[in-house]
Amino acid sequence: MPRRRRSVAAATVLFVAAAVVRAVLAYGPWSIGQPADWPITTALLLPALLLGWLVVVRAPASPIGPALALTATVPALVFTVEDWGSSARTSSPWPGASVVDKVAVGAWPWLFLGFVTLVLLFPDGLLPGRLWRWIWAAMPVSAALVNFVVSREDAVRTGTTPAHAVLIVIAFAAFLATLLAAASSLVVRYRRGDPLTRQRLRWLMAAAVAVPILLGLSWLATALGAPGSLAYTWFLIAMLVLVPGAITVAILRHDLFDIDRLLGATVSWLVTTLISAGVFAAVVVVTGGFFPDRVGVTTAAFVTALVLLPVYHWIHRTVGRLVDPDRTVALARIRDFVRRVRDGEAEPEQIEAVLRSALDDPGLQVLLRRPGSELEPPAGAIPLQTGDSVVGALVLGTTSARRVRRAREAVVEARLPIEVSRLQLELREALTEVRTSRARLMDEVNAERHRLERDLHDGAQQQLIAIGMRLRSVQYQLEPGLPAYRELDEVVETLEETVAELRRIAHGVRPSRLDDGLAVALRHLVADSTLPVDLVVPELEVGEGAATTVYFTVGEAIANALKHARATRISISVGLSDQVLRAVVRDDGVGGAKEGFGLTSLRDRVASVGGEFTVDSPPGAGTSITVEIPCAS
Repeated sequence: MPRRRRSVAAATVLFVAAAVVRAVLAYGPWSIGQPADWPITTALLLPALLLGWLVVVRAPASPIGPALALTATVPALVFTVEDWGSSARTSSPWPGASVVDKVAVGAWPWLFLGFVTLVLLFPDGLLPGRLWRWIWAAMPVSAALVNFVVSREDAVRTGTTPAHAVLIVIAFAAFLATLLAAASSLVVRYRRGDPLTRQRLRWLMAAAVAVPILLGLSWLATALGAPGSLAYTWFLIAMLVLVPGAITVAILRHDLFDIDRLLGATVSWLVTTLISAGVFAAVVVVTGGFFPDRVGVTTAAFVTALVLLPVYHWIHRTVGRLVDPDRTVALARIRDFVRRVRDGEAEPEQIEAVLRSALDDPGLQVLLRRPGSELEPPAGAIPLQTGDSVVGALVLGTTSARRVRRAREAVVEARLPIEVSRLQLELREALTEVRTSRARLMDEVNAERHRLERDLHDGAQQQLIAIGMRLRSVQYQLEPGLPAYRELDEVVETLEETVAELRRIAHGVRPSRLDDGLAVALRHLVADSTLPVDLVVPELEVGEGAATTVYFTVGEAIANALKHARATRISISVGLSDQVLRAVVRDDGVGGAKEGFGLTSLRDRVASVGGEFTVDSPPGAGTSITVEIPCAS
C-alpha cells in the first residue's frame, strides 16, 4: 500500500477509535451526561475524512488526501480527550481522567493542525523555500506551547505570576502568528499561480482567512464573558466545515483530481445494484407462486442480467448530468457542431475554436500531421487517430485529470470534422504543390522560349540574311539578262521569305517586344488589327510569365473577335491591383462564345500560371474576357 494511503488508513483507524470511545463515554455505563455532542461533531468531521479517501484513491501522489484525513482525525482525538477528561467530574471517572482533564483544558490549539497542513499544501504541495517548512514545523510547537501554558494556568489556582503571564502572551502570539503565516501562503500561491490555480484557491482563501479572524473574535467574546461553547462555535465551523467544503468545491468545480468521475461511477453502481436487487426480488416473488423455487430464482437471475447493463448506462448518464453537468454541455455542443458540419452549415476547420469553447481552454491547439511529414506533439498531448495511424494531436492549454478525460471524450465525438480537416489539409498541400510545380514548369518554358527566340534572331536569321547579302553581291556582278542573274534573284527572294517566316515563328514563341515592357508589346499588337481598338494600359512591372500570358491571351481574344464575333469595335483595359494583373477584352459582336472558339487553350494557358479566366458572352450582347494573374508569376 502506498505511503499516503497508509497514512489515510491510519487516520481512519484513529478516527473510528475516537468515535467509539466518545460513543461509550456518551452512552455507556460511564456516561458523562453529554450524548448530544458526539453525533454532531462526528457528522461534521466525517466528510473531510471521506474526501481524503477519495483523493488518495484517485490521486495517490497528492498530499491533499492525508491532509484532509488529518483535518478530521486530529479534532476527533481532541474532542475525545476533552470528553475523557470530563469524566473526572462525574461519579464514575475513567482511568487517568484527572490528568487528562488538565491536558484537555489547553488541547484546543491542536484543532488547527490539520487546517494549517491543508492550507500549506493545497493544491500541489508546499511552496518552494525553507520558510514554509519552518511554518509547518512551527505549528505543532506553538500548539504544544499554548497547550502547556493554558493547562498550567488552569492548574495554578492561586493566580498568575508575571513570568507566566509573559509566557502566555508569547505562546498565544506565536500561535496566532503561525496561523496568519499559514494563511499568507495562500496569498503567495494565488499571486504566483496560473488562472486555474487561482480559481481553485478562491474558495479556500475565503474560508482560511475567516478562521484566524473568527478565532480572534471568539477570544474577545470569551473575555467579555460570553459562554465558551457559544464563542468558539463559529470559528470551529469555519475550520472544520468551511475549509474542507472549500477544498471540495475546488476539486469538484475546478477539476483538480477528477473526483466527480469516481463519485459518478460509485453512485451509478450503487443505484444500479439497488434496482437490480429490487428486480431480482420482484421476479422471485412473482414467479414463486407459479414455479418451483429453483425456476423462480433462475428466472429472476436471467431477468436481472438482461436489465442490468441498460439500467446502468441510463443511470450513469443521468448521474453524470447531475455530478458533472459541464461535461454534458460540452459534449452536446460538440455533437451539434458535428451535425452542422455534416449538413454543410459549418466549416470543419472551426473544430479548434469549438473545442476551445466547449472545454473552456483558450490555449487548446489541434495539430494535424502534414502529408509526408512526421508529427512530434509535445509531451502530454492527446493523439488523434484514424484506424491505426496517428493523424494529429490535441494539445491542452491547461491540463488536469478531468480535463484530459473530457478532451479524450471530445476527440471521439469530433472525429468527423477532425478527419475532414486533415483531408482538406492534404488536398490544399497537394494543390499548392501542383501550383508550385506548374509555376516552375512555366518559368522553364518561358526561359526556353526566350532562349529559342534569341537563338532564332541571333542565329538562323542573321546567317540567312548574311547569305542573302552575299548572293545579292554575286548577282550584281552578273549581267541582268543572264539566266543566272534571274535564278539568284529568285533565291534571294526565297531567303527573304524564309527570314520573314522565322521572324513570325520567333514572335509566336516569345515576342521580343516584351523586352520593352507589356505596354509597348500590346500597343504594337493592336496596331495590326483591322478593327478599331481602344487600349488602356499603363507602364507595368510584372513577372515574365504573367506578361507573356496576358500578351498571348489578348492576341488570341482579338483574333477570335475578328474571326467569329462580327464585331465593329474592341476595347482592352489592363491594370494592376493588389499584386494581381487584370486584363479585360470586350467586343460588341454577336456574343454566344463557347469553349471551342480558342477559349479552351486560353483557359489552360492562364491556369498554368495560377490565374483565373472568365468569359461573359450572352447572345447578341458581345463578349467580355477577363484574365487575373498574380503579377509575380
